[in-house]
Amino acid sequence: MKHKILLATLLGLCAPVLAGDLKPGLWQINTTMEGNNLPPQMRAHTQQDCLSAGQAEDVVTALRKDWNAEGCDLGEVDRNGDNLTWEASCNQNGMKSTMKGSVTLHSDTGYTSVIDMTMPGNKMVSTSEGEWVSADCPE
Repeated sequence: MKHKILLATLLGLCAPVLAGDLKPGLWQINTTMEGNNLPPQMRAHTQQDCLSAGQAEDVVTALRKDWNAEGCDLGEVDRNGDNLTWEASCNQNGMKSTMKGSVTLHSDTGYTSVIDMTMPGNKMVSTSEGEWVSADCPE
């Protein structure tokens, strides 16, 4: 169950990845997921996340801090134009998982991300579409 919560948390981290290229403010993220033993309520969901102007100052450091807070080690982050890729590994409660992710920036108001996650006996793929909603974030 912790890995399901972790995955949901990690999906929200896609927005800060390209913070320097995206508008700060409120973003809506529509996510679809495929995988073994995935409960129906996790197969598609929408969430809103706030991207602060501060996160845009040092994107990789902000991303690494978020991943480390979740007990994960973020490897190299590579950027080629509007595409960003990374790998990470997590070890929580003795369960190790690995992830490979990519983000494609379509404009400063939209992006697509894909995360492949592998853990013992399970593999999941999540695809997210992020869309800027507003410069104002709810408190």
